[in-house]
Amino acid sequence: MKVTLIQPYYFNIWESISLAYITSYCKKNYTGKLEFNFFQGNFDSDEQIIDGSKDSDIVGFSCTTPTFQHGVSLAARLKKINHRVHTVFGGHHVSALRDLIDEDCIDQIVVGEGEKAFLRILEGNNDRMVCGESVDFDELPWPDRDLIRNERTVALCQQMINKRIASFQANRVCPFRCRYCSERNITGLFNRKTNPVRTRNIKDLMDEIEFVSRKYNLDFFKFIDATFDTSAEFVIEFCEEKIRRNFTIEWECMIHAAISRKEMFKWLKKANCNQIDVGCESGSPKILRAMRKGTTIEKVTEVFEWAKECGIKRRSFFLLGMPSETREDIIMTEKLVENIRPDVVGFTILCPYPGSDFYDHEKFKDIEWEKTDEYSNDFWKTDNFTNQELKEWQKYLTHKFKDNLAWHHTVMDNSPVAK
Repeated sequence: MKVTLIQPYYFNIWESISLAYITSYCKKNYTGKLEFNFFQGNFDSDEQIIDGSKDSDIVGFSCTTPTFQHGVSLAARLKKINHRVHTVFGGHHVSALRDLIDEDCIDQIVVGEGEKAFLRILEGNNDRMVCGESVDFDELPWPDRDLIRNERTVALCQQMINKRIASFQANRVCPFRCRYCSERNITGLFNRKTNPVRTRNIKDLMDEIEFVSRKYNLDFFKFIDATFDTSAEFVIEFCEEKIRRNFTIEWECMIHAAISRKEMFKWLKKANCNQIDVGCESGSPKILRAMRKGTTIEKVTEVFEWAKECGIKRRSFFLLGMPSETREDIIMTEKLVENIRPDVVGFTILCPYPGSDFYDHEKFKDIEWEKTDEYSNDFWKTDNFTNQELKEWQKYLTHKFKDNLAWHHTVMDNSPVAK
């Protein structure tokens, strides 16, 4: 069986770990012969994708909301060339809007985690909607980085940010329920009994990191987990194993301030963690509560102090545009940035992606999502701010903290807004 997997175009510099996991899992568990192919729109043209997919038995698309329509257009073109091609769509968008996906060029959709669901499709399942199941990491082989041509993203990282980087996954299921996030549509809402956090065996994780680092000559690696520190104990155990192996490559991870402990940062430093990334989101306690962020300004401030004491770089993310946010709340955010003094900072405007608490299908169904990204959009507004006013605040903050902006942060206008 010939299978092609596609990640439609959306500029980013990271590999498609999710499709690499699906591939390795299916290769391990499918009893017949499989021939896999892979295309990534960030590197491959539409013509290359169509030409390389047209003779496939099954073509799978992994789509976020901004890439969904492009994926649909590719599937429609494939169907015109070869109506026997069987198309399967998965990812955040179709998982969030599972009951509203009715495009004729889509034969099946995968909802949630893709490994077991896609295997069932390969084995003959013809249900319109195939729901994924949770997979224990002990069942998963390492992601198939050869198929996804990981060397291309490593080279792009070197070109863009002068580091040879690859990404790794340490867990699934975020223990938090932030209202602006749609991650729960893939792995489900956290529940200690029915859907707990699933973490990898640390020795197996380090084996993969060492192997991939040698293979691609890495000088840096990062974790893609929304919350790497699902427990301080896990972080410390990982650091101990990395130190025990005398594996000195620098690395980066996302941490949640609520879980962090001071001792954790000493171990992170010993294990040569170069940078922590923290979703601070707002300097207003009221807005943090409205987000269901699960932390406090005091805890965020404490975490930045601990990391600074240990000599670890600190990156912060802030989100503008919560429905109840006021001018005073944004000024509190500005003051928090001044107080914690992050080494790297980014400011984004809330985007109500399907699957988040802020998505309203009737209101947003006609939005051209391909023109949006996680940094800015042209339509979100609140009772207190127009979309343009939110953009002006974003411009003001990026101008004020321009010496510490994340590399990908686009400064649309350097003129400060009058306050």
